[in-house]
Amino acid sequence: MWQAEFKLYLYPEDSSLLVDKHDLESVLSDIEFIGRKQTKHRFEVGNQFLSLMCFMGCSPNIELEPQDDKPYCYIEIETMQKAQFVSGKNRRKVICPECKTTLKNIRHILLEEDDAKNEYACPKCQKHTFNLNKINWRKSAFVASSWIIVGNIYESEAVPDDKLLASLKKSTGVEWKYAYIRMY
Repeated sequence: MWQAEFKLYLYPEDSSLLVDKHDLESVLSDIEFIGRKQTKHRFEVGNQFLSLMCFMGCSPNIELEPQDDKPYCYIEIETMQKAQFVSGKNRRKVICPECKTTLKNIRHILLEEDDAKNEYACPKCQKHTFNLNKINWRKSAFVASSWIIVGNIYESEAVPDDKLLASLKKSTGVEWKYAYIRMY
């Protein structure tokens, strides 16, 4: 099955929140963001997909119908038991929120960190420890245990509409954010 290189991820602000996958499917189905199920995790876009996404520019070139080996938009829902760090080759440099030092090798560091602790001490200002969720990833990475993927959406090509984000918040009780990930 075709996999998009460019993806828009929607995720809850609270990285430890494990959202029930069936609840997410139900909410997204009710607002017609998702359509027919293709696989265990993948859905076709729903009838209201275009009204629940705000596309930038005057004429986006996206394919909504599934194709065997050509790019098209699709929706995937993922849930994990523990929070995961999600990023791609487009991840931007990260700075310490305390001393503003550029944090190098952050992906390597994050993969070694204890997911439950979810804290990091800056190598320069070691006395300052901060929660990894407080890092400004500039919409290029995130930490979460649940997320929704919109496949084949390029960076800044589209943003989720307020109605979509409000539906997710109503269902889960927390704000939702988004990031653009280009796969490795």
